Amino acid sequence: MAENKGGKAVRSIGIMAVLIMLAKFMGLLREMLIAGIYGQGYASDVINSATQIPLLFFDMVLGVAILSTFVPIYNKNLEQKGQGAADAFANNFITVVGSVSVLAAILGAVFSEPIVRLMVPGYADVPGKVEETARLLRILFPSIAFTAIAYVVVGILQSHGQFTVPSLISVVSNGVMIAYLIIFGDKMGLAGVAVSMLIAWALQLFFQLPWLIKTGYRYRPRMNFSDGTMKEVALLALPVLISSWVQPLCNVINMSFGSGLGDGAVSALNWANKIYIIMVGVFAYAITNFIFPRLSRLSAGGSDEKFAETTRTSVGWIIFIITIISALFLALSDPIIRVVFERGAFTAENTKITASALFFYSFGMVGYSICEVLNKSFYAIRDGKTPMFTSIFGVVVNVGCAALFVLGLGLGINGLALASAISSTAIALALLVMINRRRAGVVTRKFVLNTVKTLICGAAAFAAAKLIYIPADMLPGSGVVMTLVKLCIAAVPACIVYAALAWIFKVSEFKTAIGFVLRKD
Repeated sequence: MAENKGGKAVRSIGIMAVLIMLAKFMGLLREMLIAGIYGQGYASDVINSATQIPLLFFDMVLGVAILSTFVPIYNKNLEQKGQGAADAFANNFITVVGSVSVLAAILGAVFSEPIVRLMVPGYADVPGKVEETARLLRILFPSIAFTAIAYVVVGILQSHGQFTVPSLISVVSNGVMIAYLIIFGDKMGLAGVAVSMLIAWALQLFFQLPWLIKTGYRYRPRMNFSDGTMKEVALLALPVLISSWVQPLCNVINMSFGSGLGDGAVSALNWANKIYIIMVGVFAYAITNFIFPRLSRLSAGGSDEKFAETTRTSVGWIIFIITIISALFLALSDPIIRVVFERGAFTAENTKITASALFFYSFGMVGYSICEVLNKSFYAIRDGKTPMFTSIFGVVVNVGCAALFVLGLGLGINGLALASAISSTAIALALLVMINRRRAGVVTRKFVLNTVKTLICGAAAFAAAKLIYIPADMLPGSGVVMTLVKLCIAAVPACIVYAALAWIFKVSEFKTAIGFVLRKD
């Protein structure tokens, strides 16, 4: 029975990983099309900033806090009081969150120009850049309301064991954007791109509604702040909100510093960061989306030992998977950017700048992915304060490093990317220490030894890829196909080295994976 459950869990996570991977790569294709149309300069900075700012506002005002507060309390009601009580809580939650998000969208649209001047002050030095960005912001700010409700619906569906549909919503929205860019390109200008983005975000909500109805849920407007469950949300929401500010604030810091580094700097940071987030997100989000409802139920049931085991296993897998990806990105950042972006208006010089930013971002991949898992572990035990304090610590580290690297050492966008990587790693280490205090047994001697072995394997894979990769001046041909061939020539042996050393060192995740593949049902 346990093996069947384990196999089902692996299959569920596998399906989610495939769907998330599809969505992420479709998102990457969307960015490739935008880069090809607008290059890396004035126009790309405007559309990238106008897209990022509403999402940053959403992440800082609601964002992760929606799922992180909603899912544990909804599941608690579902387990202890039944679906009626859970749905009543959901009605209250949706009404409150919907009202707040609509208000945030209105205020954002009204004050769009001051917001641009505050977040990207360097744009004021370029005639028309602030005004054009603000014009697009007025179109895009309503996306906050659609995204907020869509997140709540995701939480309801996942709590009822439905993981496929929530994983598909980004596929649908990215599909709309890709279709628009292929058909219309720049024919309708930047405003047309912004309108298509708004429609794509709205579809994330509407796509889920048929499956939401199948769960038996029916929305009925309800706003009762005296409800005990809403008080529980309020107590948890503030620390969760603050703890979820790390990535948005790091992006704000990068945008602010980057806006003064010339046209294209904000775009380079954004595209490098998106590739970084895409590769981490494929696996980190699949694992966290699957384990979060389970951790919430284990916490509600008092199963501390199983909670610690589930968390430890999840962190171990994410380290094992992301380490090889990080090693390849560190070794091959230049050809990766060349394959993904270098076409149309995106030049070889743009590739060099963006690849350099990606290289420094990649040092934080493992740390960032660990944070994704451990934040959900804390939220599952309804502890938002610990992630909050570690996040504040991380933001301070990020600001300090950014100021040192950019203003002190003159490292430019490379310094901003490295500052983000150091911040993510520092937060991950702090969270590991703190979760082990809250649930003893998450960090064990065996876990630490296994992690060290994994990192050694990653270092060897990096060295192999770096040594094997053939620079352009040593092998004729610099097109996308030839660059992709060179990438594979370097990446495949590096992965083999990683797997071979993992087998020699008896890395537990590799042993489990081999056992699962060889097992005959």
